[in-house]
Amino acid sequence: MALMLALVACGSTPEPAADATTGQLLDWATEQAAEGALGEATTGYRRVLQRDSLEATALLGLAQIYKLQERDGPADLYRRRAFHVHYAEGLAWAAKDVPDSALMALENAARIMPLHPLAHLRLGELKMAAGQTASAIENFERAVEANPRFAESLITLGQAYAASDRLTDATAAFERAIDANINALEAYLGLGRIFDGQQEWAAAADHFSKALLINPQSEPALRGLDRARAHL
Repeated sequence: MALMLALVACGSTPEPAADATTGQLLDWATEQAAEGALGEATTGYRRVLQRDSLEATALLGLAQIYKLQERDGPADLYRRRAFHVHYAEGLAWAAKDVPDSALMALENAARIMPLHPLAHLRLGELKMAAGQTASAIENFERAVEANPRFAESLITLGQAYAASDRLTDATAAFERAIDANINALEAYLGLGRIFDGQQEWAAAADHFSKALLINPQSEPALRGLDRARAHL
């Protein structure tokens, strides 16, 4: 038994000194977690967060440790913090028009919380802007799966379907958006455009009129209603 304890002691890496780099601390904490030394790993990750409270690797490391300890509350808290760090980073890169970095950050966020709609939604928007419509639709569909009552995802999915001439799917998505939010202006506009394109003028006029009840100044709704009425 004494020999076994000695071997374990020799095999464990000493805690990094006070002047260790953040990278060294993260490597040590991750190594300790892999060896099952959760207390030491927690210490390492917390030392990192004392330096930078938004260090996503440390946040996620603590989330995984708490999950192993069946402490669901703290695990969820740190996982959400890690998600929001990557999500905010993705938005920042997108605002700077650096799409590759934005995609990488948002994909990290989506991996951390696959059932959160926002990362999937923003990923889809970036891909639509890049002309990757099919891939964008996959992200929009994941966003809807994550929260079927989130009107923004349904509207964006409907618009992507419409851009791909999947008009039946687009109609269903817009109708679901209205069911989720009766004031979903863009859903009424989307349906109005679909019916306009199909020359179903009465249905187009009806939906543009409903859009104007929500926003009487909506230029697309005013133009659409004028066009539909001209054909009635």
